[in-house]
Amino acid sequence: MKRILFAALFILPSLFANAQVCEGFVKDAKTNQPLPYVNVGIIGKSVGTVTDSAGRYKLNLTGHENDSLKLSMIGYAPAIYKIASFATDAHKTILLQPSTTQLKEVRVSNRKWKEGILGNDSKSDNSNAGFRSNRLGYEIGTVIKIKKKPTYLKQFNVHITDAPAYPVKLRLNFYSLNKGMPDQLLQNQNIYVDVMPGQKDIQVDLQPYSIYVDNNFFVSLEWIANSKGRGLMFSAYLSIFGSGAVISRETSQASWEKVGIAGIAFNVLAEY
Repeated sequence: MKRILFAALFILPSLFANAQVCEGFVKDAKTNQPLPYVNVGIIGKSVGTVTDSAGRYKLNLTGHENDSLKLSMIGYAPAIYKIASFATDAHKTILLQPSTTQLKEVRVSNRKWKEGILGNDSKSDNSNAGFRSNRLGYEIGTVIKIKKKPTYLKQFNVHITDAPAYPVKLRLNFYSLNKGMPDQLLQNQNIYVDVMPGQKDIQVDLQPYSIYVDNNFFVSLEWIANSKGRGLMFSAYLSIFGSGAVISRETSQASWEKVGIAGIAFNVLAEY
């Protein structure tokens, strides 16, 4: 009897640990359609992922019973769950409620607008910074300073130092700043970027998204789909006093961190 009891006590924690691997689908609450590329992760921790093209997610929540899980995507109200209750159902379909995000109204004067490049436009292949893995939700970017407000963002640019051997799918994000770190998303639509094998430059037309900024902002690229390759590197430069240091987070909903003293050569064509 004692041996049976001991075996039961040994097996139960193992079953509980396995139950912490949660998987399922994220769908639109109104249409019931699967939602691709939703950010799913533990708030402030490096445990997260992104739903695939069919809205599927899979995440190991073991040891995080006291933390909270957040799901978010542009166009939907974020959903937050206490992991202690969320993990009781290992196969869960989550419904996100659509929401409308209004861009800030911009009053444009009759001033003469000037077009120029903001950020660093290096195309050097000798120094680089970027994705050192293909972990889903991995996000990397830099702060870009404006010259006059309002500033209209027309095109995003960056040079790839090593052309990828496999297709890579990224998401381009623009954030406001709070104490020098990324805060709230500035756009109201997802901006997807497909990088093809052999491609050496990324250029994204931003005019369809009508993004105006009144202050310095943060721009990032986010790894959102599995790829056979590992990582993707971009032109970089020495950041004096760390003012243009790379800022990144390891996965969805993780905390932002400044990384090293190198700056990543993200830049935008803008009117101001």
